[in-house]
Amino acid sequence: MVRDVVLCADLGSGSLRVGAFTATGSAIATTAVAMTTAAGRASPAQIDAEACWRTLGRAVARTLDDLPKGARVQGVCLTGVTRAQVMLDRKGRSVGPVLTFRDDRALDDAAELARHFPARNRADAITAFHPLARIAWAARTNPRAYERITAVLDPKDFLNFRLTGRIAVDSVTHSRYDPLLAAVAKLPERIERHVRLLALPRVAPWRTVGPVIATQAPWRHLHGVPVFAGALDAWASAVGAGAILEGQGYDVAGTSEVAGVVTAARARVPGLVSLLWSEDAWQIGGPTQAGADCAAWCHRLVRSKGSLAAAIARAGLLAPTAHRPIFVPYLAGERAPLWRADLRGVFEGLGIDNRGDDLLWSVLEGVAMQMQAILARAAGGSRTPLREVRVAGGGAQSNAWCAMKADVMNVPVIRTSQRETGLVGAAMAAAIGLGWHDSLAAAARAMCKVDRVFEPRPDRVAIYAERIPRHARARQHAIDAADAAGRKGSKVAS
Repeated sequence: MVRDVVLCADLGSGSLRVGAFTATGSAIATTAVAMTTAAGRASPAQIDAEACWRTLGRAVARTLDDLPKGARVQGVCLTGVTRAQVMLDRKGRSVGPVLTFRDDRALDDAAELARHFPARNRADAITAFHPLARIAWAARTNPRAYERITAVLDPKDFLNFRLTGRIAVDSVTHSRYDPLLAAVAKLPERIERHVRLLALPRVAPWRTVGPVIATQAPWRHLHGVPVFAGALDAWASAVGAGAILEGQGYDVAGTSEVAGVVTAARARVPGLVSLLWSEDAWQIGGPTQAGADCAAWCHRLVRSKGSLAAAIARAGLLAPTAHRPIFVPYLAGERAPLWRADLRGVFEGLGIDNRGDDLLWSVLEGVAMQMQAILARAAGGSRTPLREVRVAGGGAQSNAWCAMKADVMNVPVIRTSQRETGLVGAAMAAAIGLGWHDSLAAAARAMCKVDRVFEPRPDRVAIYAERIPRHARARQHAIDAADAAGRKGSKVAS
């Protein structure tokens, strides 16, 4: 029996996953391979672009070997980490290291560039993780190598280039640079060159970049197969969970979480990122620093009984009460909507009767409250009522946490049957490009099978509604404390 499939890959910071999917979203072969991240010092991290290419080849080879007899690969689509840049020279070779989203070596370069790109929205500001800052860092630290750079790509776009020989970026990821590229102020020539390195041809995720022309194994077996543009991992994970229609929210729950709301038109909301989302929709949202990392930290701190997953399941079943401690998940600062690295976490309302599971419960609630705050800001700022939240990522596998989020947000939380929703999202893009489905909505109906719906429980909704203002006040206390520490530091320095 002949089965047509699409081959998809999701490049993460710690692993690369590959899967072969049918038009109905069934995975008939999957492979996961560890990625190596090289740390330069405590905070920076970098990856090797060539290592990514080799790892992709190994993972694809294993997946092709596992395909059942008669399976035919009709398309290839990749997704992966963003806020990491591969700098290419004229011969298509990677120049220098690929700095990941954890690397802050371009901090001083970002501060200098920010003078030329004042941002009313913190989400649009030039930071150490912005590609312009990374380009400026390369120009400052290795000017001879910088002169050879002709394009700056996300890692998955670099892999697409290796597959097809064509340079292109996807229209979803690069829509966040629209305000930057539309800047009308006269810039110094060197900064204009930085910007030009990002002004590359854009392709919708379901459009073809080109056919596979790579000839080494395993790619010679896929020669001529179309490669579709794909998009960033948050888009693929959210879309692969079925978040494609106006009023749907998403929560990609990993080490840290990403949340947003799908809107009919582009919205500008302070602190949040606006992205093109589909053929006729946008999203407003952003990444946080809150997530499973907070739960893992608490699990270690209080030495909770059992594994992290078991402890989350146990603590998550505790009933909410008005007197339970409040937790603010600013352990590593916060991204959306504040974009501040100086913020710190807070436990508020601790009592002598609190036990380890009480604190872990508060951490789970604190993360859920942070998602609620972002989604409420996104929905209110875009005037788009939130109808439901689609969950994805490792954190979505916890029934207790999903149920808590439904109660906190007071909307249904929906989990689909495929855990690797990033691969499903990439498969949906390829399926549209091949004509298997005529839109993301049609692809979602066919490929995003619902596993479970967590409905809000009215009695718990009422308790969480009373705690939402307490969380907001605790967050403001954390902000005020960071402001005070900053003022004190400034006085000492002067």
